[in-house]
Amino acid sequence: MKSTLCLPQPTATTSDSVDAEAIDACIALAWVELVALNASTLTGDDWLVLCDDIDSGEIYRGWFLWHDREVSGNWEAYDPLSDRRFVKKGKVFLKAAIDSIEDARNLAIAQL
Repeated sequence: MKSTLCLPQPTATTSDSVDAEAIDACIALAWVELVALNASTLTGDDWLVLCDDIDSGEIYRGWFLWHDREVSGNWEAYDPLSDRRFVKKGKVFLKAAIDSIEDARNLAIAQL
């Protein structure tokens, strides 16, 4: 015996009592605040564990930057908000990429 399960088709509904854009903005703002609170608990020493053999580094706009002299020769940066590592040939290029990302984030937050 063969059975077929039929699910009801979703229907679009609208409600005058809920402002979806306001809810989305509120959720986005809460997420940004949560991430910022989490990232602000890290100190300079906490960033040093991100790479196996960092001799020195610096903090730039909340990102940890270091120069990988021994392996690739590239400049690297860690973004605590996206939990990603960025690599560029030069420090100037890396700082320009960070500026671009941070400026876009700040603009997005200002528009909320």
